Amino acid sequence: MQSILIVSSSENMTAFFTEMVSQIEYEEMQTVKTCGEARRLLVDRSFDLCIINAPLKDEVGDKLATYIVGEKVNQVILVVKQEIADEVNAKVEDYGVFTVEKPINRSTFWTALKMASASYKRLNLIKNENAQLKQKLNDIKLVSRAKILLINKLNISEEEAHKKIEHEAMNMRKTRGEIAKNIIDKYEN
Repeated sequence: MQSILIVSSSENMTAFFTEMVSQIEYEEMQTVKTCGEARRLLVDRSFDLCIINAPLKDEVGDKLATYIVGEKVNQVILVVKQEIADEVNAKVEDYGVFTVEKPINRSTFWTALKMASASYKRLNLIKNENAQLKQKLNDIKLVSRAKILLINKLNISEEEAHKKIEHEAMNMRKTRGEIAKNIIDKYEN
């Protein structure tokens, strides 16, 4: 994880979380005391992990957790009182928020932290695979458009257009998508 945000109005719990996360590798950590402060901070940036110690001065924290997970924060650990843990968990688990009950001990929190870390790593793998698939799909679309342009402008068959793109890509040591983009730029302008 690169960056961590701790949202806690309790100095003792902030110190506890800070000590616990110091055992994992990260580049930056920020702490705030309210959900409002967290929201203002998240307008301009994102975090890999957010730990929310509920309740906070301005709200419980479950709404913040569901609001920020995925869009602004990859993983959220929400620490709540045991009496409301089941109720809060029912609200946040569909969003992928980890709920941990108070009173909390080092072992329990460490387990939650490791689960969040594993989930973060898995999520990044899926994001990378998704980005690669999107790029492949985009390249396929570009190649199809370029083939149509070659067929229309050079009066050649689809097979010849395909071979032309493949040949240029191989000779110029570029991807078919890059060659297709050059063809589109050349013939559509």
